[in-house]
Order: sequence, then structure tokens, then C-alpha cells
Amino acid sequence: MTRAASPAWQVCEDCGSAYGLPTATPTGKGTGPALCVPCHTEHLTRHAAHVQLEALTAPIVGAWASQWGRAGVPFRELLAMVEHATGADMEHEDGEAHRARTLRFLARAHPAPAALPEDAPPLRTAVDPAALPALRECRPAMPEHGIHRPYFVDDRGEAVTIFPTVDTLTFLQADGVRVLIFTGHAQRTTGPLYGPHGYRVPAHLWAHVEAVLNGEGVTA
Repeated sequence: MTRAASPAWQVCEDCGSAYGLPTATPTGKGTGPALCVPCHTEHLTRHAAHVQLEALTAPIVGAWASQWGRAGVPFRELLAMVEHATGADMEHEDGEAHRARTLRFLARAHPAPAALPEDAPPLRTAVDPAALPALRECRPAMPEHGIHRPYFVDDRGEAVTIFPTVDTLTFLQADGVRVLIFTGHAQRTTGPLYGPHGYRVPAHLWAHVEAVLNGEGVTA
């Protein structure tokens, strides 16, 4: 949720219905497409599934090929066995149906592993309100500098922009501080992927936070 003074948020290139930040490229150089939190979570989940599939199957298939190759089975015959098992030797539609039946059968026959791969998005996230950064100052939009929304400065000196599309939960503390928790975008609830999970908002800034959540103060 934090960003530099120059605008970095863009409309998500997947769903086109929420704001997101540019993602990191696999090489770590430059940035990839801008994705909102739900779409980025979906990408991470698919990637985690692909990585786990390779991690589980590679040792088994590799050991099988090594064993029977040393036993004298020609490589082309091993390849034919793999093609037959996966339906790759069938017509496209028949092969697709074969893989679908096999995958559904295997999913029913075998339970899910107890542990998810490390890069799978967490199912639950514990948030410690005391560890969240606190907003210290509200600054108005400055269209002459390309800043068209009011923004805040937190206790780390970082600029913070809060968009009206963000989903939030708010808890009022005994000292008047409100704990603002980010839960997703555009009523699609999921854990945030960028920046902190929320902020501590002192009482004198709450009206400003509420205004930006309502989309007020935007100049363009």
C-alpha cells in the first residue's frame, strides 16, 4: 500500500477492475505486468502448483527412466510408455479426455499433502496491530507535480496512498487510534501482497483516511 511520490499504481492487466503494482520479473531485473492483489494471488497459486508438480514427479519419473534404461529398455520405448500413460499418443480430444479422467481419479484416490509448498499464499494471516506502521501526516493532492490524490506519510517517512477500491476492516482502540486492516480489492477478499497489512491511524487523521476511502480529494 505504500509507494513513492511518483504514481506507480496501474489498472490490473488481468481483470482490469482494480488497481495493482507492477510485479517483479523472474530474473529480478525490471518489472512485469501490473496485477491487483486477487490476480497476483491467483498467479502465485498457479505457480506454486506447477512447482510442486515438478518437485513431486521429477524424482519418480527420473528414477523409473534410469532404472529401466539401465535394464536395457530402449529410450524410444520408454518414451512411448510415457506418451501412452499421458494420452499423448491419442487424438487431441481423446488425449484430453484421458488426462481429465486420470487426473480426477488420482485426485480422489490420494489425499492432499499435509504441508503446502513454501511459496503458496497463506490461507490465514495473523496481524499484530502493534507492529503496523502508524500514519503521522496527511498531505493534499498536488496535481502540478502529478500527484492527483491526497496521501499520507507514515512513521517510517514513507509516502502512503490509500485507494477507494481497497477493502478494509477497522478496529477502534481504547486510546482512540483506529487499526485499519487491508483485506482485498473491490469486494474480492484476500490477503495483501504489497506493503504492510494495514496502518494505525491516530484519531486526528481518521477523517482524512475516511475521505480517501470514499474517493474524495481526487483532482483528476
